[in-house]
Order: sequence, then C-alpha cells, then structure tokens
Amino acid sequence: MRMGVSTACFYPMLTELSLITLLEMGVTELEIFFNTSSELNKKYIKGLRSSLRKYGGKVRSIHPYSSMMEPFMFFSNYERRFNDMMDDYKRYFEAANMLDAELIVIHGDKLPAKTPDEKYFERFNRIIECGKKEGVIVAQENVNLHRSQNPEFLCRMREWIGDDCKFVFDIKQAVRASYDPYDFAQRLGNAIIHVHVSDNNASNTCLLPGRGTMDYGKLKKILDDNGCDPAWIIEVYRTNFNEGDEIRKALKLLGDMTK
Repeated sequence: MRMGVSTACFYPMLTELSLITLLEMGVTELEIFFNTSSELNKKYIKGLRSSLRKYGGKVRSIHPYSSMMEPFMFFSNYERRFNDMMDDYKRYFEAANMLDAELIVIHGDKLPAKTPDEKYFERFNRIIECGKKEGVIVAQENVNLHRSQNPEFLCRMREWIGDDCKFVFDIKQAVRASYDPYDFAQRLGNAIIHVHVSDNNASNTCLLPGRGTMDYGKLKKILDDNGCDPAWIIEVYRTNFNEGDEIRKALKLLGDMTK
C-alpha cells in the first residue's frame, strides 16, 4: 500500500519547510498543498522537486489553495469566468507534471447550489478533459457543505461523466456531513483513487489515525473488494497534534492497522 502525509498537516508552516519536515522523518508518499500563487512559479517548484529527489519522495496529489474560489469561478452562470479559471488551473497541471504528481484535488461547488446538477457535471467533465490533455487526473473530493458531501450526488455524477470520474475520499468530511464513512466508500466503489486519512470519535471529527474509532482494516477491505488501489494520505490539522513525530508514529500505526 502507498501511505503518506499531506504537507497541509503542518499549515501554516511554509510549504517547502513542511515538505522537508516530512521527508526528513522518512515520509516518501506525499500530497503537496499549495498555499498561494507564488508557490506555482517554476523556480519554486524546481526547489520542491530538488528536495523530493534528494530524499526519494513521491508526490501523489496536489491540492490547490484556490479551492474556495471554485464555486464562484467554475460553477457560476458566467461562462467567461469559467474559461479564465481553466487557464489559471493549468498552472496546477503544469506543477503536477513538474513534480510527477498523479492528480489534482477539486472541492467543487458549495451549498446551496444555484445551477442544475447536469450543469455541474458538464463543467466538471470539461475540467477533467483539460487535465487529461496535460496528463493529469482531476478528482472530485467529498467535502462537507459542498455538493460533493452527498454520496448520491457523487454517484449521479459518475453515471453522467463515466469512467473518467474519479474521487478523493476524505474520511473526516464524510463524518462531518453525518455519513457513515464505510457506507460512503462502498457507494463510491472503484472510482476512489485517493484517500484523505484521519480518525474520529464521538466528540472529534478529525484526529490522527489510532486516536479514534476508525476501523481501517474494514475500510481497506471495502476498497480492496471494489478493486481500488488508492494512496492513503494522512490529512489532519496542526491543532490535532503537538510534535511532528506524532505524524510519523501515526503513519506507522496506519500501516500496521491495514496489514
């Protein structure tokens, strides 16, 4: 299994320092969360690439900092704004290629929705097609308070788009939207290509793996039975741990719990 950590865990530490911190603790499977536009320039990305090569790191996914803009830019009724945003996101596709990353994580439209589902699916499919031209997979993440929080919506989305529709399954986001994470994963089936891993209990929706009630062996079996082979990337918040070494220990524990 491919298991790693997102640089987002150390936010607001600078992205390049977050990456080096993880690499130095032996994490080689990574997600890079870009936090501002200047981090998309080629010189900066070459610096990240140099660090990755030094430590043998592999970037599995890229997370845009501009997710909060996606409802307004991608999913409004103003077509020109959509086209302009596509040009902006080509910078992420370029970054992904420079870092040999496999996919871009998209949050999509927030609730309440203002456009028909079919319009959303059509727009998202155009983003997917643009990514394909650049050799990058564009994947929809389930996000609380977004259209994507509902597995029924995501199932309709996949039926409309077809096999090119891929999902990032985020455990904490499913829990926050009051869905059973195992059922959620089952319903998305073999379209899951990436997992954002966290733990949870009755009082906290986001904890490091091993500190809550998640049965990762059960989740792995669901994914295996559906023919999924995603990267498992720990994505929690800086408030969920005290010392960086807790991340390393949680990653090892996650591996033990999914054997």
